[in-house]
Amino acid sequence: MKNVLFAGIDVSKDSFDIAIINKNKKIVMQSKFEMNSKGFNDLSENIAKLQYDELLFVMESTGVYHLNLYLHLIDNNHKAAVVNPILIYNFARSISLRKTKTDKKDAETIADFALSNQQKIDFSNKEDNSIRNISRERDNLAQNVAKLKTEIKNVLHVLFPELTKHTNIFTKTMLKLLLKAPGCIPILNLKPQQITRFFNNTRGNKIQISAKELKTIAEESIGIKDVYLENVLICKIKRLLFITEQIKDMNNLLKMFVKENLQQDFEIITSINGIGDTTAEKFLIEIADINNFKSHKQLRAYIGTDPSIKQSGSSININGRISKRGNAYLRKTIWQMAVGVIRCCKQFQDYFNKKISEGKKYKQAVIAVANKLIKTLYAMLMNKTYFKVNIKPN
Repeated sequence: MKNVLFAGIDVSKDSFDIAIINKNKKIVMQSKFEMNSKGFNDLSENIAKLQYDELLFVMESTGVYHLNLYLHLIDNNHKAAVVNPILIYNFARSISLRKTKTDKKDAETIADFALSNQQKIDFSNKEDNSIRNISRERDNLAQNVAKLKTEIKNVLHVLFPELTKHTNIFTKTMLKLLLKAPGCIPILNLKPQQITRFFNNTRGNKIQISAKELKTIAEESIGIKDVYLENVLICKIKRLLFITEQIKDMNNLLKMFVKENLQQDFEIITSINGIGDTTAEKFLIEIADINNFKSHKQLRAYIGTDPSIKQSGSSININGRISKRGNAYLRKTIWQMAVGVIRCCKQFQDYFNKKISEGKKYKQAVIAVANKLIKTLYAMLMNKTYFKVNIKPN
């Protein structure tokens, strides 16, 4: 019989605690190491002293703190897995009512979890968050862009309120003009020929307004002259243009990654009308590999759109709320995808309308569509098939 050891690792920013147990739950090694190269080397030296046929490492997902240690173990040919902290939390509650919580004790609990769930834990996946981080950063930057656009409109409401009613102020041409003349008064100080020349010489979408019309609007504007607010506007526009360029660079990186690694899956899920390139990229990058999930229900649980269930004795209550215990980025993405297919795909649109007619509120109906979409996507990706109007997921 193989001598298998189970290592539980509790990770913090600057250090990590490790507890290694055998199949009889006896601790064979327990220590604390620094989260640096010396700590990694010390760990390797201590492991080398142990007698075992197989050593399984398990740690909780901690955002980014666990990643360096995890990859170090993988690179040194160890079997390691990263698990959802909620699983560890629930396991700890199931084995003890005591609230004792220390890093040392947490490492023992994780080791115990590894022993008890060794058949369920997937040690085959190499977790690499690099491309996922790019995708998530693009999302963060997109949120910054939306916020900046609102702030720019608010500033213009004081400096030149009429402008937003007559043209799209977020074309590159208009933003560049506002950098030169941030408000109705500075625009009035420009000659029509200067504005026309600026429009013609600036790359990007041309604005649907002439220099003469712009001058007329500026003359009739109730906007004020405020040098300090004009500088605020300039600062925000420069920031917006910079972030926009960053997003373009990230889009190129993500498209290249998907083309080289996920092209077929990308084509499969975008065969559903309403699923755009960006949400398709985000979905595929977050799930990494559809084979990680044994069923569409497991994928739903990973996303967090599965129902929240309360049980007491023989009484079970499903209160209609989703668990929200999964991947928050995926949950946001599947919502966006659901809204898209409701708008563009008749099959999902009909399903949405059916849920509304049954008395579901808007959000509940969208979640129902999202879960149907998860089931459909799972079937398509597993079977490598494209969407058909009458597809019936298994």
